[in-house]
Amino acid sequence: MRHQLLRRSVALAGVAALALAACGDDDEEAASTTTTVATPAPGARADVVNAQGQSTGQVSFTEGAGRVVVEASLRGLPPGFHGFHVHAVGKCEPPFTSAAGHLTVGAQDHPAHAGDQPALLVAADGTAETRFATDRYRLSDLLTPEGRAIIVHAGADNHGNVPTRYAPGIDQMTKDTGDSGARLGCGVIKRP
Repeated sequence: MRHQLLRRSVALAGVAALALAACGDDDEEAASTTTTVATPAPGARADVVNAQGQSTGQVSFTEGAGRVVVEASLRGLPPGFHGFHVHAVGKCEPPFTSAAGHLTVGAQDHPAHAGDQPALLVAADGTAETRFATDRYRLSDLLTPEGRAIIVHAGADNHGNVPTRYAPGIDQMTKDTGDSGARLGCGVIKRP
């Protein structure tokens, strides 16, 4: 009886050793076939400057999965909410009206312009970081012969949210710009 028990114990130990060895082989094989996915390089970038020509940061644009991911890292701005838009012309001559109006792809009023984006929230120290995805434009809409520009406005964008109790309602300024005011920063969008 003891002899049988010993044989079974040895057999079970052998099976366990083989199972562990097989697991080790699978891990080695899995490790050798694992691939690393790199973050794609930006398809476009804008170096943003203020009216004095000083750098206030960068905005990058990367396309994938039917969307453009916009990432901004900015500094030297007044705290609070600011309009943050893609404008139709790639010129940044102070006071940045050279960038024309918001980018449109087709006929749209504000806040449905292709260039209308979420508000930029600047912290008390004057810095802002934001990341979002949009399907309103493609990189090909940004990288055109006339170019495009990213603009940081002085005020918040109302995104056309004017209550109907305010007569006469939405005016042309809101339809065009969201009443976001002067242009504090501008960057021409181009390939890196």
